Amino acid sequence: MNNSSLIILGMHRSGTSATAGMLRCLGVELGKKLYAGHAHINAKGYFEHSDIADTNDEALLALNSAWDDILKKSSNWWESEDLEHYAKKIRHYLRRDFSDTTMWAVKDPRICRLLPWWLNILTEEKIKAKFVFVIRPPEEVYLSLKRRNGFSKEKSYLLWLLHYLEAEYWTRGLSRTFVTFDNLVSDPVYEFSKIEHDLNFNFPISPSKAETCLKQFISKDLIHHNTLLLNNDEQSKLVEYAIVLYNELSSLAKGSQNKLDPVNLDKLRSQVEALQQFPPLLVEQLLGINKIRSNLQLTMNKIMRSRSWMMGKPVRFLERLLGKDV
Repeated sequence: MNNSSLIILGMHRSGTSATAGMLRCLGVELGKKLYAGHAHINAKGYFEHSDIADTNDEALLALNSAWDDILKKSSNWWESEDLEHYAKKIRHYLRRDFSDTTMWAVKDPRICRLLPWWLNILTEEKIKAKFVFVIRPPEEVYLSLKRRNGFSKEKSYLLWLLHYLEAEYWTRGLSRTFVTFDNLVSDPVYEFSKIEHDLNFNFPISPSKAETCLKQFISKDLIHHNTLLLNNDEQSKLVEYAIVLYNELSSLAKGSQNKLDPVNLDKLRSQVEALQQFPPLLVEQLLGINKIRSNLQLTMNKIMRSRSWMMGKPVRFLERLLGKDV
């Protein structure tokens, strides 16, 4: 595939959906089937390729993992034969939906947790993708996840760290750029022009020509939580590490520094990995729960895509309408 491609990276609830949505204003293809939004969460849509996002989810489940898994994966997990089936599906969707496009993009935060596997897929398809990191303060992400998923501050901060640390590590040496969500909201034309400059390409429609579309799409009401980073004496190590990483990434995104320091980032990765060293009995218990959860979810996915499930939709609709079994 010789066309231009972008991979949007970032933690869940970090503005990746809004970023992908604005790419449509710039003539970027996102695929034929996209997830619809939910009121009060992502009302304008998630702009995730539903087939690819589902397959990413199933790949994680095949590893007895998930996007919100806080356990360390096994060494070289991306080489597991259990993932080959899902790699074939991803390659099929990329060829099917993007072979004839000028420029396309894929947005799915799960890719942050699957990057070495995805890089192998892109290499096999001879796709030289460019990566756009969307950065949002971890405290804002936590407040959003607390509202949507009921996650604790500790879990939210750890997931924030894992998504960005893993994605940063695996994209070193590749064509990438960093933007902040608040800058995208306040001046989308400038930020997308910066993306063009940093990645050395041009959108099919220039940001200046797409200004009306961009500003109509983006608005400050998309930011449901806007807070300052925590800065107090009682903050946990997770909060401390997240603030360090956020300051590094946002300083680069805002032009306050020219490059990231890999030595400092590797030290931070080691510090976060140390916090993932849970007692063996707890790890055993969590792995068992993950396996059960994964098997149940994979089974449900197969059921919900089966012909019998699709044929039963009218009956289930009547049941909901009448409030009783039909």
